Amino acid sequence: MDDDVLDDVQHRPSSSLLTCSFNQDGGCLAVGTTAGFSVHNLHPQYSLSVERELRGGIGQLTKSTVFIFFSKCHSMKLKGGSTPHSAPHRVLIWDDHIPKEIGELSFRQVVLSVRLRKDAIAVALRDRVYVYHLADLSLRDKIYTADNPHGLISLSTQVQEMVLACPSVTTGHVRVELYGLRKTVLLEAHDGELRGLCLTANGSKLATASSKGTIIRVWDIASSSCIHEFRRGVERAIVTCLAFSWDDQWLSSCSDKGTVHVFHCKQAESSPAKKSNKSSFAKFLSSSTTQKPKSVCQIRGIPHPLACAFIGDVPNMLAVSGWDADGNGVLLISEFAAHQEARRVAYHVLVKNSVEETEEERRRRRARGWKPRVPDTPDNDFGNLQITEPTMNHLLTQTTDDDFCEVLVQPPPEPPIEDKNSGALPSALSSSPTDEETKHVLSVTKDALESQVEHAVDAGDGEEPEDDEFLEATQ
Repeated sequence: MDDDVLDDVQHRPSSSLLTCSFNQDGGCLAVGTTAGFSVHNLHPQYSLSVERELRGGIGQLTKSTVFIFFSKCHSMKLKGGSTPHSAPHRVLIWDDHIPKEIGELSFRQVVLSVRLRKDAIAVALRDRVYVYHLADLSLRDKIYTADNPHGLISLSTQVQEMVLACPSVTTGHVRVELYGLRKTVLLEAHDGELRGLCLTANGSKLATASSKGTIIRVWDIASSSCIHEFRRGVERAIVTCLAFSWDDQWLSSCSDKGTVHVFHCKQAESSPAKKSNKSSFAKFLSSSTTQKPKSVCQIRGIPHPLACAFIGDVPNMLAVSGWDADGNGVLLISEFAAHQEARRVAYHVLVKNSVEETEEERRRRRARGWKPRVPDTPDNDFGNLQITEPTMNHLLTQTTDDDFCEVLVQPPPEPPIEDKNSGALPSALSSSPTDEETKHVLSVTKDALESQVEHAVDAGDGEEPEDDEFLEATQ
């Protein structure tokens, strides 16, 4: 028994896949690993587009595709992993045409999530969200939130004026910023902690999920009303991703249960509920007994899904990425239809598990079951997601803000060189002297002045000063 425990500790699997995310139209998948990152094209044919090896892991990576003169401009956000390429409080912007880092943001807290669109970048910390202009990385907005350990944030990508959704200062509530209208919308989404947020491409609708993971709500931003309420299941689940289709007709949700649910959002939305004179208890009973629509299709095949997205150019095509039972990073592409079994289109192994094991070890591990060990909230040497002051002393801050600063590495200052000719007088005056030290210093000063006066009188350089002048000089 002891040998089995020792063998399990020594050969515990550790996946090389750290994170993965799809771009805005679902046509590309960006994968962060312990050795670097890679970009995969999904449509019209699967292919490996970019693969870069870096010194360390990538904790989060997001790819933005902007079409200019029929050419793709790749811009990705990189942040530190478990063995990070950079510190986990830094966000690096990578231009793959060069290829090198072209921008950097640094914070006093660990970065939990980043989102990107063609003109802006949003960074989620534990208790606030920062929004920057992508052109010059100037600060555009700063939003305080409730405790946000999962870094929930969502941006619209299709419209010219940005729409941003993030947790509000109240637990379970969502704050939506309409920058084009200069308007803020507050939604009472759930009673408990939020676990998932997703805006449509045009920013007109918002999907939310709580930490319980049984109910998914869809909100209309213009009217601030709940237009759909779907039941994912009856058991608690950790929702890892929410995604809308490009035409807003479908909504997908994946969780730690290993099943991806697809919901159909009807075109004819229900009107906002009318005011009622029922008591709150009667409303609770009526809401609990109301039959909520379930998913129209369920996709299985990845035991630990991490991200899902609809492929925009292909109707009814869904891509799912995550870990398989052996800890490999995999990609599943399926074609779905309402009330029908999903059809598998493609299955690719993106990242192999870095742990080498024998057949017997693999059989034991599969019997025990493999689960990802990548934490939702990184906890490194920064202590409760905060960077210590000695660490920040090596950074030169060029702004008065309490969190954001441009990173300019400044060498530690050289120790001051003491003057050997100087006596004990400067060191005594530099510290906070006690009463005895003060009397001693005054006595030394008085004796020195008396000796100088006597020397001047003997030499005939001048007359001896009056008592008042002498007292004033000593004081």
